[in-house]
Amino acid sequence: MASRARAQSQRLLKQWGVSGINRRLLDEVGNIVLSGPFKGLKLTPATWNEHIGPYLLGTYEMELHPWWDFVLQQQYDLIIDVGAKFGYYAVGLALKFPAAEIVAFDTDWWARNVMREMVRANGVSNVSIRGFCSPEWLKRHIRARTFIISDCEGFEGRLFSAMNQRQLAPTTMLIELHEELAPGVTAQIESHFAETHSSSKIGSRSPSLPADIRIASLTKEEIYRASNEIRPYQEWLFLRPL
Repeated sequence: MASRARAQSQRLLKQWGVSGINRRLLDEVGNIVLSGPFKGLKLTPATWNEHIGPYLLGTYEMELHPWWDFVLQQQYDLIIDVGAKFGYYAVGLALKFPAAEIVAFDTDWWARNVMREMVRANGVSNVSIRGFCSPEWLKRHIRARTFIISDCEGFEGRLFSAMNQRQLAPTTMLIELHEELAPGVTAQIESHFAETHSSSKIGSRSPSLPADIRIASLTKEEIYRASNEIRPYQEWLFLRPL
C-alpha cells in the first residue's frame, strides 16, 4: 500500500506541473537544503521525484521548527524514525547527532533504497534502515536517552499504545497524527502517556519562505507552489518526559 501510494503521488506531481517547477528550482539553487533545522543536507537525485521544493527551501513541516529547536539541543543515544520516507529527518538527524544510533523504518522499498543513497551522499555511518517497526521491536530496543519521530499513517495508535508507559517515560516523541485513518488515535495516545509526558499539539498552516532566500527563475505563484506542501490539514503531537 505504501509503495502504491508513493507511486501515485509521484505521478500526480508530474500531471500538476510540480515536477517541472522543482527541476527549475534545483537548476537555480542546487540540491543542498537552504534553510531550516536541517540546512546543509544534500538531497540526492532520486529524491527529486518527490515534491522536493519544501525540503530544499526548508519549509517542509515548518510548524515543527520550534520543537526541532528543543530536540536538537538534547543528547540522545538512540533516534528512531518510523515512516522515514527518503530519509530527510533520519539522515538530517544523523548529521546532527553523529554519536547516536539512528534507526529508520519504512515499508516502501523505494524509500529504503533512496535512504541508502542519501546516507552515502551525506557521508553518515550511523544510520540503519529497516522495513516494519513493531511494538515488539520497540520494547526490545528502547533505551533511556531515546527520541522517536513517527509518521506511520494511522498505525501510531497500535504502535505506541501497546508500549508500557513507564518504559517510554524517558523518551521524547514527535508523532504525526492520522485521525482520518484511525479515529480517536489522538485521545488514545494523549491518555496513554498522560502520567509520564507533557503533550503539545499543533496543526498545519501555510509556511512562509525564509526572508534570506531569493529565487529569480520562478514567478511568485511558482515560488508559492514550490515552498508549500500538497497535503490536507495535519496535526502533530509532541510528548516530552515529565
